[in-house]
Amino acid sequence: MDNGEKLLEAYIKSNNIASHHISSFEVFLDQGIQKIIDSEGMIEPVIKPQGVNNFIIKLGKVTIGKPDVLEADGVLRQLNPMEARIRDLTYDAPMVLTVSYIADKKQIAEEQVSIGRIPVVVKSKYCNLHGLSSEELAKLSEDPDDPGGYFIINGTERIIITTEDLAPNNILVSKENQEGFVYSAKIFADAENIKVPHSIQLSSSNLLYITFGKLKKVPIFTLIKALGFTSDREIIKKIARGDDDIENTININLLAYDPGTEKEALETIGKSLHSVHPIDTASSNIDALLLPFIGKDEKSRKLKGEYLMYAISLLLSYAINKKEVDKDHYSNKRLHAENYNLDMLFRFVFKQILNDAKYNFERGIRKDRIPNPKHIFTSDQLTSRLRSSLATGQWVGGRVGITQHLNRRSFPDTVSHLRKVESLLTSNRENSRARDLHGTHFGRFCATETPEGPNIGLTKNIAVLAKISEDGIDTKDVMEKIKEYGVKSI
Repeated sequence: MDNGEKLLEAYIKSNNIASHHISSFEVFLDQGIQKIIDSEGMIEPVIKPQGVNNFIIKLGKVTIGKPDVLEADGVLRQLNPMEARIRDLTYDAPMVLTVSYIADKKQIAEEQVSIGRIPVVVKSKYCNLHGLSSEELAKLSEDPDDPGGYFIINGTERIIITTEDLAPNNILVSKENQEGFVYSAKIFADAENIKVPHSIQLSSSNLLYITFGKLKKVPIFTLIKALGFTSDREIIKKIARGDDDIENTININLLAYDPGTEKEALETIGKSLHSVHPIDTASSNIDALLLPFIGKDEKSRKLKGEYLMYAISLLLSYAINKKEVDKDHYSNKRLHAENYNLDMLFRFVFKQILNDAKYNFERGIRKDRIPNPKHIFTSDQLTSRLRSSLATGQWVGGRVGITQHLNRRSFPDTVSHLRKVESLLTSNRENSRARDLHGTHFGRFCATETPEGPNIGLTKNIAVLAKISEDGIDTKDVMEKIKEYGVKSI
């Protein structure tokens, strides 16, 4: 056995080939579900109990159990993956949520409420096989070498396909195909449940416009002044940084569109939305939709302005030097596994459950009686929707093919399927550059394994020795280290 084979054998023994599926799922259950619940926070019913001024239904901690099955005779017992396969069962676990009633700031009730069941990834720490030895797995009729990383829905093994997408909250400068414009900087802003694409465009006459949310082609320096930067000298200094060509472009824009004060700039933006209260409308749009990953309140406006001026500086310098950001460089890509996809689905369905709970509470309230929390969370919508989406691959937003039936023709086929990555680009478009093998794929993707035909280059396979960084890692240590290197806060 040569050194390469020894290295490969040692790596496979110490690292699960489906670890990215397992770790991403665990992050979703450990952190993602609770974040979604906390973001919703509470339910405020319109109909309140008699004599109560303020009443809220507070959502607390969620607890997730281990996969089990309720038999016909009423016995609840542990469920193992092999039994789920043989009996065409879904390998899922119960979810229990702490629900409290708060009347005039006093807690009057608290209950542990079942909100549904969530399918569990085999071999994750929520699986009943977790931590078992090879001998124990064999006794349960499980393959000790099976990597896991998949769901069992109605007895069928299904995997969530890892997808490749452009990195969010990143400035991507490219030539603009739209008539009248020469260059653009695109930012796909993503802040949890808010996704807002931004586009800063440079026209052929050197004028700059920004588009985001409902605001279309707003002169960008009007927006910067609305963010509190009213000094032309300060704006020029921060963007141009001594470059005469960039300074000339800024001067052209300031002469063409000079909104004056911050209030006048806000009024100009509000009027473009045909609002009766232009300043309030402009303020709410800027705070909620402009670069939401920086912040969603008035305090974050300065940072948003600094970020926009940096983006303008980058756009103009690229335009002057006739350069573009390489979108196919893998630093500009991100891989989405279980955490990303389940977060999107769970968030959508959970909002519907809360609407049902609010309706059930208001319908069940009486003068002398308040419905028990267990009686308002009665819908099995979460369970059925999660099962249905994982079984069919049909996701929220009209996306399809998110899950696939796990390939079991041979062990190498299973490994290949678990490490497959699919681009979100459609296969009927040419996308020639996106299909090419890029230098940054080296060591990350297999250089030869890709299907022939329409999906060539769009479907790739993660290299055997490659690992995907985990979601949900605390960045505080990284931030402290960056500060040690001399990076200063704005």
